[in-house]
Amino acid sequence: MRTIVLGVGNPLRTDDAVGLHVARLVAERLAGHPEIDVLELWTGGLSLAEAMAGYDRALVVDALVAGATPAGSVQRLGLADLGAARNLACAHDTSLPGAIETWRELGLHLPGSIVVFGVATHDTETLGERLSAPVAGALGAACDAVVAELLESDPVVAAGERP
Repeated sequence: MRTIVLGVGNPLRTDDAVGLHVARLVAERLAGHPEIDVLELWTGGLSLAEAMAGYDRALVVDALVAGATPAGSVQRLGLADLGAARNLACAHDTSLPGAIETWRELGLHLPGSIVVFGVATHDTETLGERLSAPVAGALGAACDAVVAELLESDPVVAAGERP
């Protein structure tokens, strides 16, 4: 099963970059696995959905506006839950669910399984390249959640087989 892990965010807006950081950790942990690709994106909507083309499964990691959720909390979401994800809906584009629907109507092969991991943020407005302490502290847990999701449904990853 071909899988793509997509880390989404803006590396210059503090906690908004959390998806990019988690993607790097996942890439390190699963380096060389022939069925799993990891990609970092700075955009959502149509471009994000298009990056999933040709894969059987997609896992997306993005920043969530924390609200009442403590910063650094990691949440597993489905497409119906994406209102809170910061980059998965783009003001200049369309939401991820809308983009998926559009691409599928146009005949693009997109994954049947799409899971989103959101990390609740502390600050996505300040320009800066460093994550806040609570979000930086959640990187390991977010990486573990993504890898656990991969392990649950892929016996090759679970067995630790490498090329």
